[in-house]
Amino acid sequence: MDKVSLRKLYLEKRSRFTPSELEEASGKIASYFKEIPLKGVKYIHTFYPIVGKFEVDSLKIADWLRKNHPEIKLVLSKTNYSNCSLTHYLWEEDTPLAMNSRGITEPENGETVSPELLDIVLVPLLVVDKQGNRVGYGKGFYDRFLVQCRPDVQKIGLSYFEPVDNISDVNEYDIPLDACITPEKIWRFKSA
Repeated sequence: MDKVSLRKLYLEKRSRFTPSELEEASGKIASYFKEIPLKGVKYIHTFYPIVGKFEVDSLKIADWLRKNHPEIKLVLSKTNYSNCSLTHYLWEEDTPLAMNSRGITEPENGETVSPELLDIVLVPLLVVDKQGNRVGYGKGFYDRFLVQCRPDVQKIGLSYFEPVDNISDVNEYDIPLDACITPEKIWRFKSA
């Protein structure tokens, strides 16, 4: 299937989950995240789940990291819609956050962090294929961002769904993931 068809299908599937199903699935994903090796990791970029989009509750992972790995710095992005880019900020417990016009909770300000410093990027997505190619919301923010990161950055998707066999219209600008955590397991993909 192509990205447009998959996006429509998986937005619909995700919207059918009950709040308790979302909570349980997010909890399982957070539990599997604990298996990711964190030795030498200094910066983890995460995302704040968008209200009403039924995204994986990445805050469970952020809370666990704050309690169990206070030495790891968390990073959140702020969106610039005029050029489809992201600016990354250190996300400390007292960082002021605000919801933008599209319902995304973002840092208002703070200390900026260069993408080259990131060791792990947690990537929101709708569905991934067995090669690590993902379908997001279709604006390309993460593909533009991931190309700015070091080649060895771990790109880890979070998804409620198991991978599909393949996405038919992958292009040269799509950055594949290294892994994807679902409620069932951690899927690891061969490097492109």
